[in-house]
Amino acid sequence: MNYEDAVTFHEDAKRYGSVLGLTSIRALMRELGDVWKELNIVHIAGTNGKGSVLSFLASALREAGYLVGSYSSPAVFGLREPYQAGGQWISREEYASCMGEVAAACEKMTGRGLFHPTVFEIETALAFLWFFRKGCAIVLLEVGMGGGTDATNLIERPLCSVFTSIGMDHMEFLGDSMEAIAAVKAGILKTGVPAVTIGQPPKADAVLREEARKKLAPYCVAEPMDAFYAKGGKLYCEHPRYGTLSLAMAASYQAKNAALAIRVLEVLRELGYPFTDGQLIRGMEAATWAGRFECIGESPIFYVDGAHNMDGIYALADSLRLHFPGWRRIGIMGVMADKPYREMIAASIPLFEQIYAVTPDNPRALPAQALAAERRRQGGEAEAMESVEAAVAHACADAAKEEGVMAVAFGSLYSLREVRRAFDKITGNRR
Repeated sequence: MNYEDAVTFHEDAKRYGSVLGLTSIRALMRELGDVWKELNIVHIAGTNGKGSVLSFLASALREAGYLVGSYSSPAVFGLREPYQAGGQWISREEYASCMGEVAAACEKMTGRGLFHPTVFEIETALAFLWFFRKGCAIVLLEVGMGGGTDATNLIERPLCSVFTSIGMDHMEFLGDSMEAIAAVKAGILKTGVPAVTIGQPPKADAVLREEARKKLAPYCVAEPMDAFYAKGGKLYCEHPRYGTLSLAMAASYQAKNAALAIRVLEVLRELGYPFTDGQLIRGMEAATWAGRFECIGESPIFYVDGAHNMDGIYALADSLRLHFPGWRRIGIMGVMADKPYREMIAASIPLFEQIYAVTPDNPRALPAQALAAERRRQGGEAEAMESVEAAVAHACADAAKEEGVMAVAFGSLYSLREVRRAFDKITGNRR
């Protein structure tokens, strides 16, 4: 299978929809020799912050000399982005080779009368196969959605189970209460395997603690980072054991994610993965995560942030107030129709004097016209754009008119790739 055939197979698999449960992924991995059993895995669940925590962990462990594999979703800037080893994307050749094996395994399954695996199951199987081939010392595995019934949860004994902030999202799949959502996420807990979490909302914490007790899983809560402030585009945090950290991942919420990553690293060190304090600090400070309160240009000042739910919008608001107090802001917003977009729009009205609405490239996207109409109904200025490039052009022109004005694209991860391309084209920016 060549790369073009691999991409075609991947795209065609989307017609099998999204099916929660482990039956199909188990059958698929059996065809591939259950190679996941040879991997040392850190399993990461939660509503917000999974990718950021993964990035902190990967950077620190690479600094310590480990070959780290990481699997995250969704793909924002390229099809091969979710699969990384040593900080590098899977190559086209490796992708094609692994997908060829996965496709052959799918054919064997359907030949026996089994259902064809979903696209996420195929992506997960490809990740396990590639990490096995690469000989990764540690694999950072992000849950796709939920926890217990997510395809990644076929693993039986990870090094530890990690929980980032739990909030109200994907309620049509996971439940309409904090307790219900937390219970689904708690499904990744394994008997005797340490659970590492940030401070959670009380209802979520109670569910996690009880499930950890039942599984005899040590329950480790990360110590919060205190007294963080912004300077020079970085976030400064004070940790009780490691002192002042200067984080390149500068959003205000990264203090919490960094604290969780540090606690996970300490658990890994206790489990026999040594590194020095200096390696931990250097790795944490060097970590980056594309599309999360990321500055993609300074003339004009232009940020992108994947704030795609209410917690994300609140976090973006905190970051903007921390880094750019008193600035006027122009927004580019695109959202999914199955998100609480009315509430997201309401929360964003005080942040942006003008919104250019776009339609993200996703079947679930809310049309730009509907988004703009809803913002105007709520009393905000908004204009629907024909394309992301048109929105970026308008936002750049507005932000360049005077000092103290910036542009921010937010609301969905699915439009950020187009935003970046359009900004580079319009400004001549080179990466």
